[in-house]
Amino acid sequence: MVRHLVGLLVAFVELLEAEAERLTLGLRKLLVTGAMLAVGASLVGALLLAASGLLVWSLYLALAPLMPEALAALTVGLVVWLVVGGGAWLVVTRIRRS
Repeated sequence: MVRHLVGLLVAFVELLEAEAERLTLGLRKLLVTGAMLAVGASLVGALLLAASGLLVWSLYLALAPLMPEALAALTVGLVVWLVVGGGAWLVVTRIRRS
């Protein structure tokens, strides 16, 4: 009877050890994948920010010869304000619906 209980206890401990090892490997894989996603998302975000800056600058350079520089800067600022405001409005209405 005691040998049977000891055998069950040893088997249970071995099972716990195997499951802990699987959990450790899974957690490592999850952390590595998460770190890679974070680096990738940061890179994409930086590229989007740079591209947006270049688009705003090119719009200003296109408008500067057609009107005074201050009016060109005001126009570009208003366009950017409308685009960002429209995006924020879409996000807020989407959040309210869900």
